[in-house]
Amino acid sequence: MLQPIRLRAVARGAALASLCVAARAQTTFSIDYRGPTKGLPAGIPITEGDILAPATFFPAPGPLPPPVIVIPHGPAPIGLGLPGGPACAPPGIPCADEVDALSYGLDGPHLPGALAGSIKFSVGRTALGLPSPTAPNVASEAAAFDAPSDVFIDLGLPPGPLPPGVAPAGNTRMVDGNGAPPFARALGLVEPQGPPCAALVSAGDNLDGLDIDGPLAGPIYFSLEGAGLDLCGFPRTASAPFNGVPPAAILNVFGAGGPLVIYAAPQSLGLDRSGPFTDDLDALAVFENGAPGYQPSPGPFAWAPTAPFDMVLFSVSGTSPVIGAPDSIFGLPIAPGDILVPPVAGGVSPNPGIFIAAENLGLRTARSGAPLGDELDALDVTRVALFDCNGSGIEDALELVAGGDCDGDGVLDACQLAGADCNANGVLDRCESLVASYCTSSTTTSGCSPAISGAGTPSASLACAFAVNVANVEGQKLGIVFYGASGPSASPWGTGFLCVKAPTQRAGSQFSGGSAGACDGSFSLDFNAFMAANPLALGQPLFAGQNLFAQAWFRDPPAPKTTNMSNALRFVLAP
Repeated sequence: MLQPIRLRAVARGAALASLCVAARAQTTFSIDYRGPTKGLPAGIPITEGDILAPATFFPAPGPLPPPVIVIPHGPAPIGLGLPGGPACAPPGIPCADEVDALSYGLDGPHLPGALAGSIKFSVGRTALGLPSPTAPNVASEAAAFDAPSDVFIDLGLPPGPLPPGVAPAGNTRMVDGNGAPPFARALGLVEPQGPPCAALVSAGDNLDGLDIDGPLAGPIYFSLEGAGLDLCGFPRTASAPFNGVPPAAILNVFGAGGPLVIYAAPQSLGLDRSGPFTDDLDALAVFENGAPGYQPSPGPFAWAPTAPFDMVLFSVSGTSPVIGAPDSIFGLPIAPGDILVPPVAGGVSPNPGIFIAAENLGLRTARSGAPLGDELDALDVTRVALFDCNGSGIEDALELVAGGDCDGDGVLDACQLAGADCNANGVLDRCESLVASYCTSSTTTSGCSPAISGAGTPSASLACAFAVNVANVEGQKLGIVFYGASGPSASPWGTGFLCVKAPTQRAGSQFSGGSAGACDGSFSLDFNAFMAANPLALGQPLFAGQNLFAQAWFRDPPAPKTTNMSNALRFVLAP
């Protein structure tokens, strides 16, 4: 794991230049101390203070192995300079090093006209979500106890600041914690968690800090967890006070190993107005303008790339005293799912301002009548689509929402056409045709149960190769493959059934091959060749959507009727 760690020594200019090329940066994240990934070996035992990455360094179809450590919690020359180690490795034992929010200072900047899906986020363990137009989303994943280890994106928002209800509420899942079903992009975490407050040691993980496209270069911006109890009543790790820093401060490590410094004090963010170490910063996105130190933006969008202000977007934990206090933009009670900005100049209060109200992301708040508001647990803002397999400039997850997944496998159809669109019409073959066996085969006098199947894609244009194959036939038997176009049937025949409704069309007779008395014989019909050679055959002219039904008949002299049947195959023709 030394190579990813060394990447942090790359100059900041190189990091900025890397944003202009197509090469993928790494996805990095942290976890909380209650989940089963804590303590797993990754060179050293994983703790809640380590910055992790998927084993593939960027989310890939899962399930994946457990994540790897790219920046350890420990001392120089390669870590964050935080305590922790093997003694606190088991889940449920805090290490006083919990990284609660994460950024590399190169997020966003979030500007008017941002692409849909530019806000990437995760939610806390108790989040339930609001109904969203499409699944998977926070609400659907929370119902399966999967939400806290997933990454979600917005469905498209107008320019902020956004109070509740001005944009259609919604989100969709971008990355799955464990990648189940197997095609989903994964982080290598464990889910589901089960009821979030059932036990201190959880069955699943919680994604706690996130940078989906981090360059691993230059300064690291993060926060540490505070003391007290979480929304379940379990103890927080008190990592911030243990290290002598406020949990509402944005911390900075310049280069490997520290020193740990405060980049933005709580007061500059409108936090800790109830007293020192009272609020807890929970999610973070930073666009650093390059000037030394923190230059607070006087309001939303004053952080444009050429302006002398830094963009800081954040959330606070659900137990922070600032929750329920009026924000400085709308005067609305602040919720733990809100994306906040530092107090705006001349605002209606000295508290943080609501930049994007939680409801617009599909999250619950006390404002929406929820007894317990959803926590925005991690945040990232990107300028370009990161998962864009067809180069459309739109996140694949959003194109899936729009209906770009005809076979429902969770992968954008446009990215699967190679080798799967034999008639070259831009539609996956498997979405235009159907091949399925049905009915019951005979059991032959030698104990064979013939099985029919299709290979390829049946198409009306005969552009796609398609064969009807029958295996497990008794060896050295004469037989035929026949088909019909009138529908299925189930008339008793010997020890099986005649499964194709009349009228039927016979193909040429053939021998099964193999050995007499064994089940190693077979028949095969090249459907395209047969139809091309027989333009007046049953079903001609073929048309897209046509249903055909095929079965094999073969001689078996000792059997009733002296013959037997395979099961049957239904196939629907593609164009």
